Amino acid sequence: MSCRKSHAASTTARGIVEIITYYTLRAWGLRDHIAIERPLAEFANSEIRHNVEFSLHPIAWKEVVPIEQVKRPLTAAKIRKACATLGQFGALVATTTNDLLTTDGVLRNSCVILEDDWGPVVCNVDLSETGSQTVTLCHLHSHPFAVFECKRVGVEEGMRKGPQTIEKAKQGAYVARTVSALQKVRLRNGQILGVVERSDGTLYTKDYNVLLSEIVKGNDPTLLAGLILTVGVVSNHGNWFTSERHNKELKVLAQSYDWLLFLTDRGLAQFVSKLLLAPTPELEPARHAFLSSYPG
Repeated sequence: MSCRKSHAASTTARGIVEIITYYTLRAWGLRDHIAIERPLAEFANSEIRHNVEFSLHPIAWKEVVPIEQVKRPLTAAKIRKACATLGQFGALVATTTNDLLTTDGVLRNSCVILEDDWGPVVCNVDLSETGSQTVTLCHLHSHPFAVFECKRVGVEEGMRKGPQTIEKAKQGAYVARTVSALQKVRLRNGQILGVVERSDGTLYTKDYNVLLSEIVKGNDPTLLAGLILTVGVVSNHGNWFTSERHNKELKVLAQSYDWLLFLTDRGLAQFVSKLLLAPTPELEPARHAFLSSYPG
């Protein structure tokens, strides 16, 4: 297999992991909180920003707008014209020319149509069985409360283990450790402490998982304001661990992200088989959308 084909296969596999992650978030009822491929600054260090696949944001304002009268393609400009509320926004940082819905019915999920100093306005299109359309507009706060990063690491042909695996694990681990106000500190005995700065400048420390749970379940807005839950979604295959022992890559990720979710090779194969190779009739539209998004 050529390097080009290996890279293409790896890119497609990563795309599958991202699609499964996105629709899992939708199934959890989080669609309107999602922003895709947004830059995220490190905590208290705005000079360094990292793109993350998916981030979940508080919603400042939400409106559902009927758009039956708007013909395809459904563009960001048409949405801005159809929604009077958008005209009340102040100084804009950016507007976009994205197509939310193409002429042949391909949707762009969580599409940013404009942005101000507060954060982006994302749009999702809802199609009913009768053919009517509405769009859900959400003005998101720029600071997320959770991020999801997808990691799919391939093995080069003829090698037992790809040299790139640990480097990708380190990249994900670095982002997971630097974006939240809740920081990790390892003690000499190996215990991981959580450290967070209170509004008065004092440091509050406890066992990391205990403190994370306390902040999430508590009602202290100063502690919640800077917290970002970090979630890694990784493919579970021979690179990462065996049944006997965990490889270094897995340890690096597990000790950096708050949650680590796994997709097995069996699950990925089932996704490809039932969606792409032999889809059931109800999944034909999803197959068409996937192939339109990932041509070739």
